[in-house]
Amino acid sequence: MKKILPIKIDIRSKILDSRLWLILLIVFLASGIYYLKSVFAQESLTITAIPPRLELSALPGATLQETVKFRNDSPTEMRVQVITADFIVNDDQGTPIAVSEEVSGRWSLAKWITASPKNLVLPSGQTSTIDLVIAIPDDALPGGHYAMVTYEPIPEAGLEAGSGSEIRPKVGSLIYLNVVGDVVEAANLKSFSVADKFANYGPIKLSAVIENLGDVHFAPKGTVAVLNIFNDPIAEITLPDYNIFPFASRVYDFEVAGKWRLGRYKADLTATAGTSLVPIHGLIYFWIVPVGEISLAAIALIILIALIIFTRRKRHHELEELTEEEPTITHPDKA
Repeated sequence: MKKILPIKIDIRSKILDSRLWLILLIVFLASGIYYLKSVFAQESLTITAIPPRLELSALPGATLQETVKFRNDSPTEMRVQVITADFIVNDDQGTPIAVSEEVSGRWSLAKWITASPKNLVLPSGQTSTIDLVIAIPDDALPGGHYAMVTYEPIPEAGLEAGSGSEIRPKVGSLIYLNVVGDVVEAANLKSFSVADKFANYGPIKLSAVIENLGDVHFAPKGTVAVLNIFNDPIAEITLPDYNIFPFASRVYDFEVAGKWRLGRYKADLTATAGTSLVPIHGLIYFWIVPVGEISLAAIALIILIALIIFTRRKRHHELEELTEEEPTITHPDKA
């Protein structure tokens, strides 16, 4: 008979091992939480520009005094430098891009703007005011001039510019200045189209591209009216309030709601641009025909008609057979 030896368990060593693992887990979690906090703190370095857009108008030789503000929405204090630069728009989405005076050309505005202060320290959650003095030269060209006043956080000491640890959000206020004088206002509807001229179902997507060929920016005002084959309106869509800059274009996307429609439709774009109300007009046609459903309905109708014809012919044939099978009855007096 084998002898069973007793098993000894060192409870104290087990407890120590458990405590060690618990301490290591707490240290790991604490370091992870600290790392996440630092990452989120960096990613939440945000600035709000007030207002995001400032539209002005003045005569040549005038001096304007304006104020813009920015708010530090980050959780920490922020050192900020104020930078003034010209901007242009070279895409069809209205995206401003900061450029030098050589690139902006006759639309330049930044060289006329003096911003104060240039550098400041702003606590978390606080708002600061920037004073702008815009001195318009006597020989300034009439029309639009454009600049942006941006607020860019100054990197902390020890961080190299462009390093991976440096997060420098940059936002600002766009300044639109119209120098009063003889200007050209001209607009061109480059395209007005429908995504599918022969669609089975709605909704229908429309698109327009409007081009500014003048000297000053404008925001076209108007609507797109959609009418059915009986000239009854089924939708009216207002153009979004988009500014279009000189010698730039802007895309307008529309959608005609509704799935089940049938027939030919037309979309009529009618708008005006600028203070001289330059007319903009476009007209397109499209069809909505649910081919699948109409085909099924046609097949069902053909089958129904075929069944009716077959049933009638069958009954007629049965009546003829009954008539032929009836015996001829002779009257006794005529026998």
